[in-house]
Amino acid sequence: MNRRHLPIFLAVIALLVLVVPGARGASATTNSGFYDHKIIEYVATAEVTSSPQAAQLIAKGNIVYHIVDANGNTPAIQCARLLAALPQDPTGCNVLNFIPTEIGYSGGAWNLQIFKWKQGVTPTELSKDDDINAAVSTGLGTLEITSTLVRCPVVNFASLR
Repeated sequence: MNRRHLPIFLAVIALLVLVVPGARGASATTNSGFYDHKIIEYVATAEVTSSPQAAQLIAKGNIVYHIVDANGNTPAIQCARLLAALPQDPTGCNVLNFIPTEIGYSGGAWNLQIFKWKQGVTPTELSKDDDINAAVSTGLGTLEITSTLVRCPVVNFASLR
């Protein structure tokens, strides 16, 4: 293949991966989670990537926070309200920092960040990004920034407008 055509070839492959169902190897399911202390539903598929395009999307500032205890498990308290409200939805008990219509929202791709409760601290529900950042700043836990890009269009947010 001619070297000049390589960027075009790669761009076409990238478009196919984004458009063709199943091309990314991940299946999309409706999940429940939180945004600003409110319950939301979103469709999630994760893709681990280090492409320049993924880096650009991650740089936009959309974050999905996953909460774990000191042993790496999601605390029951983090999921209790979600499971009671939407028992039919699987949930990672995650928290989004932006939703469509909010100022600053920049598309349906979020960077996965993992909040880990410190050993000896009793977990509480964290359902807003401000809660998570406050817990980090007060030493209740740590935040791991990953290279995982999560595409999770919010599908049920009308009550949040």
